[in-house]
Amino acid sequence: MQVLRQYSIQFKGLKFGNHKFEFDISDFFFKEFPDSLIKQGQLKTVLELERKSDHLVLIFNTSGKVKTECDRCTAGIDLPLDFSYEYIIKFDEDEREEDEIIYIHPESHDLKLSSMIYEQIILALPIIKVYNCEDDEPKPCNEKVLAILYKDSIEEEKVNNPFGEVLKDLKITKTK
Repeated sequence: MQVLRQYSIQFKGLKFGNHKFEFDISDFFFKEFPDSLIKQGQLKTVLELERKSDHLVLIFNTSGKVKTECDRCTAGIDLPLDFSYEYIIKFDEDEREEDEIIYIHPESHDLKLSSMIYEQIILALPIIKVYNCEDDEPKPCNEKVLAILYKDSIEEEKVNNPFGEVLKDLKITKTK
């Protein structure tokens, strides 16, 4: 948890207006989340914080790469990510989260951002993680897996569909 301390900001003494913070996200960050889908990555998050009298607006801009497994060939790939998200922090006696609005106690003086950053990185991962490796030399692809997939697709094309053969000979006539 010591590592995550650097992903906190103290807003209590900040003047009203805009402030900018930068955070580097590395392998050490992901190790603090033991069940993480991501174990390695190099990302940069720029936080634009706007302090107003009754709330805070946080705009995160994150870009970089995470190491993951290609869903097509299972090879390790560096998947590029580039995304933005926004939170609104309001003050209330009852601390809670509702969509992108987070309510914190009025006496709070700092924000722990690590879980916000982590959640948004996970949400930014595409459902199907594939990497366009056509331009890379050498290709990071797992050729054994691709050979098996290619072989299976060719065999599927060769298999005759018995229903198609029967339907091909079917004569349809119109009746009134």
